[in-house]
Amino acid sequence: MGEGWGVFCVGLYAFRGGSAVERTIFHVDLDAFFVAVERLLDPSLVGKPVVVGGMGPRGVVSAASYEVRKFGVHSALPMSTARRLAPRAIFMSPTHGVYGKVSRRFKSILEDFSPDVHSASIDEAYLDMTGCERLLGPPFESASAIKRRVRDELSVVASVGVGPNDVVAKVASEESKPDGLLIVRGSDAAEFLAPLAVRKLPGIGPKATERLQALGIGTLGELARAPLGVLVRSFGQRHAEYLRRRAAGEGSSTRSVREAAKSISSERTFDYDVLDRDRLDAVALSLSEKVGRRLRRAERKARVVVLKLRYGDFTTVSRRCTLSPAVDGDLAIHGAASGLLWEVLRERLDPVRLIGVAVSGLVERETQLSMLGDSSGLEDSAVSVAIDAIRERYGDGAIVRGRLASFGGGV
Repeated sequence: MGEGWGVFCVGLYAFRGGSAVERTIFHVDLDAFFVAVERLLDPSLVGKPVVVGGMGPRGVVSAASYEVRKFGVHSALPMSTARRLAPRAIFMSPTHGVYGKVSRRFKSILEDFSPDVHSASIDEAYLDMTGCERLLGPPFESASAIKRRVRDELSVVASVGVGPNDVVAKVASEESKPDGLLIVRGSDAAEFLAPLAVRKLPGIGPKATERLQALGIGTLGELARAPLGVLVRSFGQRHAEYLRRRAAGEGSSTRSVREAAKSISSERTFDYDVLDRDRLDAVALSLSEKVGRRLRRAERKARVVVLKLRYGDFTTVSRRCTLSPAVDGDLAIHGAASGLLWEVLRERLDPVRLIGVAVSGLVERETQLSMLGDSSGLEDSAVSVAIDAIRERYGDGAIVRGRLASFGGGV
């Protein structure tokens, strides 16, 4: 092979009359991305246990090198816990401005392989590769080519999962790490997932895992076979059916990967509880920009804006509002979030631990005037798109809205 990475195949892709009978979805994930970029900046870190994340009292791990994962350190772990588990590791804050540049080059590489790329986060993306075989060869060849280009052009490593839908592809890439390639055919999906722990399924977090374990369900195979009534009592009808289908390997195999996202969100946990309403509103604007940028990248607009606040005592409050017409501009999102923020703070003005902004009710992005002829939404969208372009070319700090500049450009 000569590539230095492992390759695994589960089944083979089926073809009839030269046409694929199922979708081909790639999930490409950059391994320990933040650590990999830090090692590019400082090669002396190569081979050493490195943890990147927030250094404040409430900081969390953004990325952990494989050298430190054997001690139980992983992303989203509280940094204080990581320090206890691996006290001799190298702990460092993220180097802002660099990750975005590498990520943009990563996404550019992927767009050379498929016209349908959905960015899931700064270091991972889904590609709909259905019908690309004639140009790029079978999935193994095109996935290998992606890995080579990422390694050669970015000097980082990618793992690739290939499956008939987004769920199977995502799990396949996780199971192939580090530096792997795993291909799963649709007819083999249920068998592939069955022995895996329920927490391996995207969307099942710690709380859902605990509830499933209380029901005696520990693997995805057990979840797929579980009586629906048992699941309904714990998760509700709709979610129970959803979980069981996903555990059986069923996913969004009949739609574009761009349609996979049902909502887009961004959150900020403060190092210390915040009571300053102006600062909370400024953070809401910063989060609205992040959500808006991802919304426009997905070529969507949103009908619903959601604000979440978590107080110092861990009480969590959320409010939502429905907009008409749908929006994708930063100021429109922030305007709705800001109104919800003041509404919540009027009810309870206490120090805030976390604030989040989310959008849902996503629809196709269309450019049209409302029936009343109000063009403010179009102007907001156009300005936001222009800001996106500047930041894409010159970095996130190249342009800052005046409201955020009063906080030194950061909140």
